[in-house]
Amino acid sequence: MRRTWAVDVLEYAWFGRQCATRDARAWVTMDANGAAPGEGFRDAAARRGGRGGGAQVAVRRAWVMDSSGGDDDDDGDDDDSSSDAKIGRETRRAGAMLASGRASDAREILFSSAFEDARGREALPFAALALRAECEAERGAAGEDALGALYAMCIDMVRERANVEVVVKEWRRRSRAVALAMSSRMMRKGDARAALAWLDALARSAPSEPSYRSAAGRAHLMMGDLEGARLCFESAEALTLALGSAASEAQKLEVSRDRGEYLLAGARFREAKDTFDALLAKSQDATTMVNAAVAAVYNGDLDTSRALLEKSLLEAKPGDVTPSAVKNLNSIYELTARVPSEAKHAMGIWVKWLATSDFDASCLAH
Repeated sequence: MRRTWAVDVLEYAWFGRQCATRDARAWVTMDANGAAPGEGFRDAAARRGGRGGGAQVAVRRAWVMDSSGGDDDDDGDDDDSSSDAKIGRETRRAGAMLASGRASDAREILFSSAFEDARGREALPFAALALRAECEAERGAAGEDALGALYAMCIDMVRERANVEVVVKEWRRRSRAVALAMSSRMMRKGDARAALAWLDALARSAPSEPSYRSAAGRAHLMMGDLEGARLCFESAEALTLALGSAASEAQKLEVSRDRGEYLLAGARFREAKDTFDALLAKSQDATTMVNAAVAAVYNGDLDTSRALLEKSLLEAKPGDVTPSAVKNLNSIYELTARVPSEAKHAMGIWVKWLATSDFDASCLAH
């Protein structure tokens, strides 16, 4: 478990999966950002040119619009007042700005006098509240209190509207979206214990949903608790099997990924490699490729590991690239590249183009 660069790879894989909500609306598609077959990092960045994905944070903020349900009205009551209609339009405009990397412009809208006035009248739509909370959370630990307050508001609304089933259902869904966002943030910070607290609340609110047990298993792996991870993964697998024909292909693949990550953490590298090789035949997502690269290294196949890591970065979406992934490939370049410094520089060009605004660029000097 505590093994040099491979531990970083595992952390990257946990991060990538933890941040993906099953039904989240992706605002940026891989077709817009993925690399053409055989394209190198330098060529990929040059072909796209322009501003790149340096400030794009759409993937991490997808939960906001998903949690709003695309509805600007919190409780289903019609409100045709011009001021509230304008707030709704401006909220959508701020969301689009955040998706395109214009965070400061979005903040000007979301914290303008009109929005503050609407907040005082308790007339802000949930999407606006969520976007404001996410903006605050991006600024550090104090901002996380905004997400916590949003979660508390969701729970209060469930209690206050207990006699209106459709409203309660909507606010419960929103509370789960906020809780998942908080658990993802904790995982990115490396605070697996805090993430588990949120995941436990999610599992209790939706006991038949396997993805929360699966995420909890990854948090246990991050803490080095193999037994806790095994129990969570087995529970997730049992819930997936219980769905029968209703289980999606994504849920079935997640069971296999859980098994592979558990085998990796337990140093059962041959079994892990076999598991991820089988997964690669079904899914070429970044998480699978990176974990397969880990397994390849521990089975002595550095060339395959390098190819998988490069492909995972070239096909990554904004928000998918982490410092851990970059450090891992840097380490492989030291072992396999003819001129490691040139290989690292080319990768750095691509990473700077693609990475989000809060990306820790110090890893590029690794």
